Amino acid sequence: MDKEPRLLVWGYTPEEKGALDGVLAELKAPPAFSIEKDQGRVVLRDIVHEGKRSEEILENDEKVLLFYNIPQKGILFLMDMFKKRDLPRPIYAMVTEHSIEWPFDELLEHLVEERDSAAAARKRD
Repeated sequence: MDKEPRLLVWGYTPEEKGALDGVLAELKAPPAFSIEKDQGRVVLRDIVHEGKRSEEILENDEKVLLFYNIPQKGILFLMDMFKKRDLPRPIYAMVTEHSIEWPFDELLEHLVEERDSAAAARKRD
């Protein structure tokens, strides 16, 4: 993973992304990169490295924020900062050497399953 560190977002409205980018600007960080509906079925590596698009559109209302090439300490700092602000509560995930090879729609499905499974486990406890 050799690109500059960045945040990738899915499902944010222009207003929500603007608010997120405002927080990032306060930190002197670059704005988040939006994964568009015509990138939803593209392999994440091709989105990050080439901005590749597809003729297939992905419709999904989930909100996702992916941390790409950001150290864990930075991720924890950003997540804490985002929770203190009036920002969406997305599914947070780190792009790994494994997940970057997945089509975004499959990664999204996996992240939703993990979130729902964790929520069900919390309810049982």
